[in-house]
Amino acid sequence: MRINARPLALAYRPLPCVRYMGVIQPNIRTFSSTWIKYNKEQLASTINKVTPIAKEELKPLTTETTTEKVAEQVAEQVVTKAPTSRIGKFIQQSKDLIRFYKDGLKLLWTNNKEAKALKLKVQNEGYELTRREFQLIHKSKKDMIKLIPFGCVFMILPESIPLLVMYVPGMVPGTCLKDSQIQKTREKLDKVRQLMSANVLKSAERIEGISPEDFLSLSKFQRIAKHYAYDFDLSRIDRAHLSSYCRFMGINRIGTQSILKKRLEDYMNYLDQDDKLLLKEDVDQLDLKDLSQAVEERGMRSVDLDQENMRRGLKYWLSLTQPANPEHKIPAGLLVFSRMFLLNANYKPRH
Repeated sequence: MRINARPLALAYRPLPCVRYMGVIQPNIRTFSSTWIKYNKEQLASTINKVTPIAKEELKPLTTETTTEKVAEQVAEQVVTKAPTSRIGKFIQQSKDLIRFYKDGLKLLWTNNKEAKALKLKVQNEGYELTRREFQLIHKSKKDMIKLIPFGCVFMILPESIPLLVMYVPGMVPGTCLKDSQIQKTREKLDKVRQLMSANVLKSAERIEGISPEDFLSLSKFQRIAKHYAYDFDLSRIDRAHLSSYCRFMGINRIGTQSILKKRLEDYMNYLDQDDKLLLKEDVDQLDLKDLSQAVEERGMRSVDLDQENMRRGLKYWLSLTQPANPEHKIPAGLLVFSRMFLLNANYKPRH
C-alpha cells in the first residue's frame, strides 16, 4: 500500500522524497513556510476550555497540648481584631505580603548556600546529584538571576510587587510566588499553547502523512526523525519558528536568531540532564507537584489533567529522549514541534 507524503521541513526548501511505508515517491513538492501557523488567532476555531482547578484543601491547624498555651492563643485572638476599614485592610495586606516576600528572600538565600555546597561537593568529591539536588541547583540559579531586579523593586516600592507578580511573573523568584500564583501562570501558558496547537493542527490538515497519531507511535516517530532530523536542527530553523518554539516551551522568546537558538539549546540540555535523573527514579513515585512541574517544563499539559495520563506522557517523553539506542534519539527541534501535536493527547498504557 502506498501513502503519498509531502515533505515537512522548517528550512523551507525542497527535500528528498520521504519514505514512510518502504516506498519512495518520485514526485517532489516544496513545503511552503505559510502552511504551518503558530500564533494566528483567527485560525484557532476551537480551543479546549479549561475548567477551574479545585481549591486546595486547607490543612488542619495544630495547637499546643498544654492549657496555658491554648489560653494564650485564645487571648491573642480576642485582643487582635481584624481591621474593618478599607485603609486598615490594605495596610494589613501590605504587611502580610512584605512578610511573605521577606521569608521568600531568606529561603532563596538559604537555597543558594546549599546549592553552592552541592556544587563544591560534586567538583571535589565526584558526588552524584539526586534529582532533588539537581533541581535545587537549577532553581537557585534562576532565582538568583531574578534577585537583582526583584530586590530593587522590593526596596523602593514593595507595594507594587503584586502588580509585578501579576504582569511580569518571570521576574519574580520562585520562592516569592504562592501556589495560587504559580497555578495562574500555568493556566495562562496553557491557553497560549492551546491556541498554538490548534493553529498547527489546522495548518497540518493540508499535509499528507503527518498527524498526531504519527507522533504517538514510537516507531513512526523515529521514522519521521530519521528523514527530517537534518531539517529540524536548531541551526537550520529561522528566527520566527525559533521564537514560536520558545513561546510554546514557556521561555523568553525575545532576541535574535542566535540568541533564541542558544536559549533553546540550553533549555533542552537542562531537560536532557533532568531526564537522565528521572530514569534513575520511579516516575510513579513523583508527587503531584513534581509531576505537574515535570510535564509542564516539557511542553505537556498539566492543567485539568489526571495524574495517570501525565505519568504516561512523561514516560513516553523519556522513551523519546533516552532510548536504549542513542541513534534513535529525537532531535530537539522535532521534539518541540511534536509537543504542539500532542498537547491534548491521550497517552495509552504501554504493555
